[in-house]
Amino acid sequence: MTFHRFALTGVMAVAGLAVSTGASALTLNTAGLKATSVLTLSYAGYGSATGAGVSFVPLGNMTKIGDVSVYDPDLDENVLVPSYNQPVTKADVAVGWDLKIKPKSGQASRSALQLVRTGKGGVKNWVVLANFDVNFTDKMLYGDVFTSAGTVLNHVPIYSFKDNGDLKISLKGLALTMKQSISELYFQPVTSDEIGKTLALSVPLKAVLVSTDWGNIKIDVSTALRIPKVNDKPLTIADIPAP
Repeated sequence: MTFHRFALTGVMAVAGLAVSTGASALTLNTAGLKATSVLTLSYAGYGSATGAGVSFVPLGNMTKIGDVSVYDPDLDENVLVPSYNQPVTKADVAVGWDLKIKPKSGQASRSALQLVRTGKGGVKNWVVLANFDVNFTDKMLYGDVFTSAGTVLNHVPIYSFKDNGDLKISLKGLALTMKQSISELYFQPVTSDEIGKTLALSVPLKAVLVSTDWGNIKIDVSTALRIPKVNDKPLTIADIPAP
């Protein structure tokens, strides 16, 4: 279960949070807080990718945490899959007239995951998924897509997701506490088409890419300070090193 804690009073002043308020919304800059979102790949997704010769490289703010043991029903055993941390740089919540709080979105700017596959002549083709934006209303994870062919797609649907229904929100004083996680990440056509084309995947592999659940994301935003704060400037194609 995932925990988010935003302090809306003195902690915000200490942490230097940038807060803008609308009629019913709060935007919190969390780059200076220990705010994380952890992507854990499913064994089905990771296994099919590695079997096709695709490797994963974290870029920007994203870092590999390590391997996680998950249960694979097809093998009826626990297997290891990689997990990656993406610092949360901004969170948006809606505040009702009755003070009920609902999450709207969360961003992990400058975090990126590179998918690399070696093609003919040893040429490494790659696709980078970057600058993630989880929209809880749309149940869609948006982001930027960059490719070794020079393609740049800004803020397009990357994954659809399932809300796990574990959201818990309470307002005690002026401190907001939330619990939330998402799962069943499925690639959307605009992203899967670019991955399939750039990495030269066969028709069967493209079908697997689209039909596979790619894992889950757990977000944990605390009021603890992150020193130094993470860079929240969006990653661009010019920032991507050769694999």
